[in-house]
Amino acid sequence: MHILSLRLHDFRSYRQVMLSPPKGATVFVGENGAGKTNLLEAVHLCCLGRSHRTSADKEMIREGQETAAVQVKVQREDGVDEVGVRLYSPAAHKRKVLYINGKTASRTGELMGHVTCVMFSPEDLDIVRGAPQGRRRFLDMLLSQCGKGYFYALQQYNNALKQRNALLHEIVRGASAATLDAWDEQLCTAAVPVVKARQYAVQKLTGYAQEHYAHIGGRAQEQFSLRYEGHLAESLQPAEDLLKLLHERRQEDIRRATTTAGPHRDDLFLSLSGRDARAFASQGQMRTAVLSMRLAELDMLKNRSGEAPLLLLDDVLSELDGGRRTRLLERIAGVQTLLTCTDLSDLADAKPEAVLRVQGGEITEAHG
Repeated sequence: MHILSLRLHDFRSYRQVMLSPPKGATVFVGENGAGKTNLLEAVHLCCLGRSHRTSADKEMIREGQETAAVQVKVQREDGVDEVGVRLYSPAAHKRKVLYINGKTASRTGELMGHVTCVMFSPEDLDIVRGAPQGRRRFLDMLLSQCGKGYFYALQQYNNALKQRNALLHEIVRGASAATLDAWDEQLCTAAVPVVKARQYAVQKLTGYAQEHYAHIGGRAQEQFSLRYEGHLAESLQPAEDLLKLLHERRQEDIRRATTTAGPHRDDLFLSLSGRDARAFASQGQMRTAVLSMRLAELDMLKNRSGEAPLLLLDDVLSELDGGRRTRLLERIAGVQTLLTCTDLSDLADAKPEAVLRVQGGEITEAHG
């Protein structure tokens, strides 16, 4: 897949933008704060219906405006897909509107799979060093783009979890626990597709990521690995096993007024040569690990649909040494890639198809 056109209207720092990037690599160069990341964010918004860096729509609307719009049109092997998102400020009293091929989409899940992307941003280092929530989000975003069925399954699980937790709060206040069995059953049923998809995904991801890490890192002695961790990580019968756990932990759940077992507690254990990457990896190793996970994500999406997703790399080149930079660029050959950097020297010997300068809300061709 490749972008035919990208349009922004009153989005972040841009009043009006229309781009038609070439099929290969396009580099956006400019100072920090110039608006380079905003362009990648707009593509991400069209792919997943959400920003990668904020949950507040108003932050993506240009200052002084009440609405913003982004639209991306891509060429796929089976035809052209067009996705658009219109955002509104709180003052407009309107909800975000999603468009797919000219028609309004009623749910975010309908976006999944029309335009797919893999994005690396500096914040991604938190996937390695941060809380389990970030690693679960990494899995959930990947699996949602692989198929909207997972997106809806996760929604169903989260809704059941919310209802069960609400009931636990009521029980603490003196309500009857009689209906807890029914919510246990619903939660266990909803957990099955989530757990099975994550089990499969991590098995595939670790093989791809190991190979990418070995190539980009250039150190054969360092082996990168991912392992699925959770109450049901190795379960062959997730519903039955979770139901047993919920019964065993019922009194604790009531005491704490929250559900203490289930896929909402899952994690990924990331290791380098068997050692916990969170504790022992250097900044360079963490960056290489996350890049390897993102490229593994790209592999999975490509194998799922038969064509590569869009690749968005935000400020990655400047933090890599020359060898890693060269080996990364080898890996992404043939994939339409949008990259950002602060200086043309970050490109080293790379030869992108286009280099565009971003300054003051304007995008121009860069020279020298």
